[in-house]
Amino acid sequence: MAYQLINPPCPLNFVGLSKQDLKKYNEWFIAELPARVAILESCVKASVGYERWIADFDPASLVSLGDWFASQVKTRERTQSDLGAIEARLTFPIDVSHEELTDETVSKAIDVGMYLGMLLLKNHRSLRWDFKTESKRFADYGQPVIVGFGAAVLNPVRIAVTLAYGVAAGTQTGSRLGQVYKFWAEKVGG
Repeated sequence: MAYQLINPPCPLNFVGLSKQDLKKYNEWFIAELPARVAILESCVKASVGYERWIADFDPASLVSLGDWFASQVKTRERTQSDLGAIEARLTFPIDVSHEELTDETVSKAIDVGMYLGMLLLKNHRSLRWDFKTESKRFADYGQPVIVGFGAAVLNPVRIAVTLAYGVAAGTQTGSRLGQVYKFWAEKVGG
């Protein structure tokens, strides 16, 4: 079975979306969670060495999931047009990487982030999904985040995408996924 890429209802340019579109996106995200976890589980199980993995929301499941995810990370060369568009948005000149994650890697990162988020919520009932639209300067503006950690909020999809970039750069391994869970689980109620 071929992996089914996630298909959001709108572009993921959250700052450029209206508050109504952000609300629709977040409703779509929450509604998609069970189906995307099932797709993730099927994809992991189809991989050699991971046939027995199950999405049982046990924190121990993150060990194999992190290793599997790290093995899935792929990049592609950015086009000159991509580079130019990124550089045009920069306030200060910085080096822009000539590589970016493939669409499939980003989709799998979203799925892994969804699973990580659901795992936290299932194991810590005081947590809940939310989205913040008070300030467009907020890094996770309009995106699904988990609240219930005191003043801190967690964007598990951003965590998974960042992990993918770290794996691609050779600075992270799949074990980071379980470490992130442990860190945030210890913050519940803090």
